[in-house]
Amino acid sequence: MMFENIEYVLKMKKRLLDVTRVILDKFSNRYHDYDEFWGIGVLYSHARHLNTSSFTFKLLNQHHDINDVFLEKVHQKFSKHLVHYLSIHHKFLTDLSLAMIKIDFDRDHLLKPSTLYGDYFYVQVELIDQKGQCFIAESDGYCCPHIEWIQQRKLIDSLPLEQKNFTGKLRVNINKGIDKLLHFLSWFISCSL
Repeated sequence: MMFENIEYVLKMKKRLLDVTRVILDKFSNRYHDYDEFWGIGVLYSHARHLNTSSFTFKLLNQHHDINDVFLEKVHQKFSKHLVHYLSIHHKFLTDLSLAMIKIDFDRDHLLKPSTLYGDYFYVQVELIDQKGQCFIAESDGYCCPHIEWIQQRKLIDSLPLEQKNFTGKLRVNINKGIDKLLHFLSWFISCSL
């Protein structure tokens, strides 16, 4: 009887750890998008707009701490994800005393230096059950504010086609590429005659 009880407790712990990992994956993966932009990049733009470097989403609360429409939408979305994934594992919000997502952006480059591919971010999802057991999942990486991507895309789209450099293994200017192709074709035709 005692071993069955231990097995049941371990199974319940694994379920909450699985929920923690799924919420983290939903929050930080590149498929979590907002208007075709990575959700983390959109949050980073919003953090810069609000002049802050972190957000905390307490998912057991009805509303986000900061009175902001966008953050409220994010809060509601992940509160629904939490309820959904808890129900899959036969758990409920009442089984938790804390459910929190925290994201920190290193916009001042205090933790890691600036890179060409963005600024460092760190995400932590924490669930605490009614018995005080803590379940944590963490992720980090680099991101850029999506506003910068929009500006770069507009700049690239405004260039005339012949001035755009297409990259692959070699950088090729379209005019030079066409000239070389025409030269090769004329040589090839003259050799075959």
